[in-house]
Amino acid sequence: MARVRTRRARGGSTRPSCRPSDPGAYAPRTGGALYARDVVIEVGPGGPALPLPSAAPLPSAAALPTAAERPPLRPAPAQVAALARSLLGELDPMTDRLVSSILAEDPAYSEASRTSREDLRRSCRDNVERILQTLASEAPVGIDVLDAPRATGQRRAEQGMPLESVLHAYRLGHRTIWDSLVEQARAGGAVDTLVEAASSVWELVDSFSSAVGTTYRETQALLLRRDDRWRDALLDALLDGRGSERAVAADAAAGLDLPQHAPYVVVVLDGTDTGQVAADALSVRGLRAAWRARADREIAIVALSAAGPAEVVRALEVVPAVRAGVSPPVERLAEIDVAYGLAETARRALALEEYAVVQLDDRLAGALLVTAPDLAARLVRRSLGAVLDLEPDERDLLLQTLSAWLANGGSAGRTAARLYCHRNTVLNRLRRLEALTGRSTERVDDLVEWSLALLALQVLPAPRHLR
Repeated sequence: MARVRTRRARGGSTRPSCRPSDPGAYAPRTGGALYARDVVIEVGPGGPALPLPSAAPLPSAAALPTAAERPPLRPAPAQVAALARSLLGELDPMTDRLVSSILAEDPAYSEASRTSREDLRRSCRDNVERILQTLASEAPVGIDVLDAPRATGQRRAEQGMPLESVLHAYRLGHRTIWDSLVEQARAGGAVDTLVEAASSVWELVDSFSSAVGTTYRETQALLLRRDDRWRDALLDALLDGRGSERAVAADAAAGLDLPQHAPYVVVVLDGTDTGQVAADALSVRGLRAAWRARADREIAIVALSAAGPAEVVRALEVVPAVRAGVSPPVERLAEIDVAYGLAETARRALALEEYAVVQLDDRLAGALLVTAPDLAARLVRRSLGAVLDLEPDERDLLLQTLSAWLANGGSAGRTAARLYCHRNTVLNRLRRLEALTGRSTERVDDLVEWSLALLALQVLPAPRHLR
C-alpha cells in the first residue's frame, strides 16, 4: 500500500485543497522560479520512492503512477461467472441499496459540499458493474478493469473525502455484491460452488480496494504538492510587492489563512537548517506564521500577538545557532514587501560571526552601512587609513584598543583594565592611531567616523573594507 511522505507547509495544514486560481498567476515577475516542497510516494514496505510530476491540471486516474504490478486475476468458475452475469440485470436495484447503505452509515457522504448523491450513485454503479463484469468475464476488451476504483479514488481525494470513508463505502459495496451472489447461489443451488470460489471473488474485491486506496493517496500527494506551489506563489507575490493589488491580497489572506488587515512582522533567517525549529518555536507561543524558503534563507510572515515584535524575538532566541533579522511592524498584507526588505537589512546588519535575533531598530547604524556598502568601504579606508596596511598583529592590536576605548566612553583607565594593560600603553596606542590616520581623539566627527568604520569591519565582507 502506498504511503505519502511530504514536508509540511509551515504554519499551514497538509490537508489537500483545490485552488480555483492558477498558481502561475503569482509567479515572480522578475523571472524567479516557483519553489515546491518535495513530495514522494513510498510503495510498500521498503518499496521504491516515486517522484511526483508537477504538471497541472492533475492527470487522469489512468495516468497516475500505480503500485507494484499485480499478477493477473484468476477467472471465476463458470457457475460463479453465471451468477455474476445474472446480477448485471439487477445492477440498478443493487446500486440503490448500496447508496442507501452508504448514506445511512457514513455522515461524510451526507454532506452535499463534498459529493452529490448523483455523483455517489454513478461511482457505485460503475464499480459494482465493473466487478460483476470481471467475474462474468464480460469486461469490455482492452480496458483496465480497475479503471472505476482508480477514477473514484482520484475524485474523492479531490473532493476532500476522508480515505476512511471511501474505504468504508467500498466495504459496504463488497458486502452488497457478496450478499447478492449468495442470494443468487441459493436460488440456483450453487452455494457450494460459490463457497469454493470465494477466494477468487475476494481477490478481485481486494484488488478494487487496493486500487482506490492507492490512487487516493497518489492524488492526495499531487494535491499537496500543488497546494504547496500555490502557497509559495502567494508568498512570493506578497514578498515581491504585489500585496497592494486587491485580488492578490484577498487570495493571500484566504490561501495563507491570514487577515488582510492586522499587524505583521517579517523574519529573515540565515540558512535553511534552523527553519523548522524556528517555526516550532513560534507555534509553541501561539504565533501564526507563513514560511517561504528562498535560496540560503528562510522567510516568515508572522501575525503579531498582543505582546508585539518582542514576543517574536523571545520565541526565536531559543533556536540554536540562529541568525535572524526582524522587521518593524506593518499594518496589512499590502506592506509585507516593505517589512521584508527591512528584515533582510536587519539580518545583514549582524556581525559576520554573530548569532542573534535582532530587530532593525536595534541595529540602525549597521543597517545604514550594509545598505550602502561602497560608501561604507570608503569610510573605512579614509578614517582608518594606514592602520589597515600594518602587519596583522599590530593592526588588530590598534583596532582592538580603539574599539575598547570608544566602548568605555574615552576612558584610558577603564580601557586599560579591560585590555589588561597599563593606562600609558593605551594612550601610546591612541597616539599611534592618530599619527597613522591623521585623525584626533579630540574631534567629535573623527570619533563618529572611527565608530562607524569599526562597525563596518564587523558587518561587511572583508574584500570591500580593505580596498
